[in-house]
Amino acid sequence: MMGAPAANSVAPRVIEAEALSQRTFADFGTVVENPAPGLIPSLDISSLPANAVQANQGSALKYLDVTHMVDLYRSAPSHEPAKAVMNMFVCAPRPLLPIRQAGTAGDFPVKILERHPFTSQTFIPLGISPSEAHKARYLVIVAPSSLPSSLDEGLPVPKATDTSGPLPGRGLPDLKNIRAFMANGSQAVTYGAGTWHAPMVVVGQHPIDFVVVQFVNGVAVEDCQEWDLEERERVLVAVTKPPLRRWWKL
Repeated sequence: MMGAPAANSVAPRVIEAEALSQRTFADFGTVVENPAPGLIPSLDISSLPANAVQANQGSALKYLDVTHMVDLYRSAPSHEPAKAVMNMFVCAPRPLLPIRQAGTAGDFPVKILERHPFTSQTFIPLGISPSEAHKARYLVIVAPSSLPSSLDEGLPVPKATDTSGPLPGRGLPDLKNIRAFMANGSQAVTYGAGTWHAPMVVVGQHPIDFVVVQFVNGVAVEDCQEWDLEERERVLVAVTKPPLRRWWKL
């Protein structure tokens, strides 16, 4: 059987990392962040932000339904029941390829994409103060699903009738429409069920600890499906430099 061409002989597809926001990420999942970080909770607040209520005797603002946990394992072929789990990932910064263009910190090579067809997956960074959030950055790399083919016919996915919301369904990653987003340490992110995404990619100088919330049933091909890009297409994400913070004495 003829092997795939060597990775270094293929011209890479280079994508720019966009700023992460709910508007830009809506097709792939949910961004969780404080919508009004400058607002200090108090009983004196006369007008509450959308989706917020007073809590803890006025010392807190509670934002309702900021993301949704999705469990679709009822339609998994194994019929093994799932349970909600909270794991911790301690993620070290990833090495970048040498700087190719001005204004970037280097390129990150995307070597693998994965998806969790029957569950959402939420990454929540821990222990980062608002003043340090810009120093803790991570890439959110996602792709829609392409049309079904013989290459993915053995991978189980939920049936369209098993959910009221849209799902990527069958199909391998559509690399022509792969996208990358730059998140900071004050943002959590939920990958929608079945969304192709790269494993966590922390960039910069500081590790980030994440609590990860999802459902699992212990059946490997139902919990996680992977697709190796390295021998098929070279995809690089141009990583922008972090914003400069200047402090002025008045």
